[in-house]
Amino acid sequence: MALACLLALGLLPGCAPRSSASATGVDLRIEWVLPADFPAAASLHRLRAGDSTSAVPRVFAAGETPLLGEEISGGVLHGSVDEVQTVVLALRNPLDHPVRFWAAPHLPTPHDAEPALLIRCLCTGETYEVPAHATWTRALQFGIQRRQGVQRMVVTHVITVGEAPSMDAPAHR
Repeated sequence: MALACLLALGLLPGCAPRSSASATGVDLRIEWVLPADFPAAASLHRLRAGDSTSAVPRVFAAGETPLLGEEISGGVLHGSVDEVQTVVLALRNPLDHPVRFWAAPHLPTPHDAEPALLIRCLCTGETYEVPAHATWTRALQFGIQRRQGVQRMVVTHVITVGEAPSMDAPAHR
């Protein structure tokens, strides 16, 4: 059984939430579905001014302060069509051993809106590791292109504990 951890993706720093998307605005929400036994706590943050938008994961050891902007919690913030925004996913591991995970390919809803999605996320086929008592971070980018009149979208990611499946492994028969 999976535990759904809903994290809002802020697309326009400093913008107050609105009740619905405007003619040029978009609503984008990112949902993380985590296994019930996934020990790391997930949070989504704004990119700090001047920080790199590189997708290379960063690790902060116990006692180090992660380089994170304001946490994006609850609700959905809005952005503009064709605007790509960078946010940072942070995973904090409280355990005495590392946690290895991978992300299954994302699922946009509505499904037919996928061509409008601009995305650089975790579903790369890589296995990631959060060291013991550390915080792991990675920049992610999301946006909605001016296609099909899409103004609202939910993008769901499923995080799975363990190693990512190998594309080189023989197929099961």
